[in-house]
Amino acid sequence: MPGRRYRATGAADRPAAWHAAGTDNSQAYPAQANEQRPMIRHLRFHGRGGEGVKLASRIVSRAAFLHGFTVQDSPLYGAERRGAPVVAFVRLSDKPIHERGYIERPDVVVVMDDSLLAHPEAAVLDGVSEPSVVLANTSEPAEALQTRYGVTAHMVTLDISSVALEILGHHLLSAPVAGFTVKATGVASWEEIAKAVAIELDGLGVAEPVLARNLRATRWAFEHAPAVQVVGTSPGRAVAAGAAFVIPRLPARIAAPSISVEATSALRTTEGWRVYRPVIDLARCTRCFYCFALCPEGAIHLDAQSYPIVDYDHCKGCLVCVSECAPKAIAEVREVQHGA
Repeated sequence: MPGRRYRATGAADRPAAWHAAGTDNSQAYPAQANEQRPMIRHLRFHGRGGEGVKLASRIVSRAAFLHGFTVQDSPLYGAERRGAPVVAFVRLSDKPIHERGYIERPDVVVVMDDSLLAHPEAAVLDGVSEPSVVLANTSEPAEALQTRYGVTAHMVTLDISSVALEILGHHLLSAPVAGFTVKATGVASWEEIAKAVAIELDGLGVAEPVLARNLRATRWAFEHAPAVQVVGTSPGRAVAAGAAFVIPRLPARIAAPSISVEATSALRTTEGWRVYRPVIDLARCTRCFYCFALCPEGAIHLDAQSYPIVDYDHCKGCLVCVSECAPKAIAEVREVQHGA
C-alpha cells in the first residue's frame, strides 16, 4: 500500500486544533497515560475513481502537518478505473505513529460519493460507531441518510458536487472535500488548508487559474462546513488483518474465477457512478448508430426501429455519446439524486 509519513517538528505541545469544538482534553489524553499512549485520529475517505479521493486525503494530511501533527496517509485501490470504489486513510497524532494498514474503526469517515452507501461491498460504514463522525458530500439532509442506512454516528452533509461543477466546471472534489474535512474536524486553519491545496496542486502541475478556482471552491466548503466534536476515543492500537474491503487470501478458483462465465457483468449495476446522464431526443436522432458503436460499456441498445435506447442500469455517465453525437440529439442531464 503506497503512502507517506510526516513527523511534526518544533511542536512540543499538542496542537490546539486537536481539541476542536470543545473536545475534552481528559478524554483525548487520559491523565495516567499521557505520554505512553498517544491519541491517534483515524480518518477514512471513500469515493470513486476520478473524484480525487487520494488527493483529498493528501491535502488533509498536508494541512494537518503544517499545523504541527505527525501524519500518515495512504490510498487503497484495485484496478485504476474511473468510477470504481477507492478508499484512502489518514492518521493524525502529536506523537510518532506506529500503526499501519487498513483503518477498521475510523473516528471520521469522509464520503465523497453518497451512492457508495447503497453498496455494502464498498464497506463505507464498516467500523463506524456512535462516537464516529460521518462527513458526506450530498444534497440530501443528514437525517435522511441516517434513517435510510441506519447510521448511528453523527453525520454532517454538504453539497460539494454542485459547487465543484459550478466553480471548477468538472466533478473534481479533492480540494473542496479537503476544506470540508479540515473545517469539520478542526485539524487546521484556513491558511494551512489553503497552503496545502496550493502545494499539492502545484506539485501536479496545475495551472494558476485552475488553482485559483480550486481555492475558491475550497473556501466555500470551509466556510459552509460546521465544526463538529471529534472525541477521538480510540488510542493507538494494532489493526487486525482481513477488513471487509480487502480481498482475503483465497484459493485462485474463488479469488479469481474464470472470466468465461456468462452474464456476470449484467449483475453489477453502475448507475451510481453517474453525475450526468445522457438523454436522447429521438425526434432529432438520425439513427447513425455512432452512440451505439462508441459506447465503451455497451450500455446503448437499438430498438426494433433502430433507435438508440440507454440502459441506465449500466450507463456510467462517461458522456462519450454526447460528445460524438453529430446531430446533437443527446443532452447531458444532471442526476437529481446521485444514482437515481
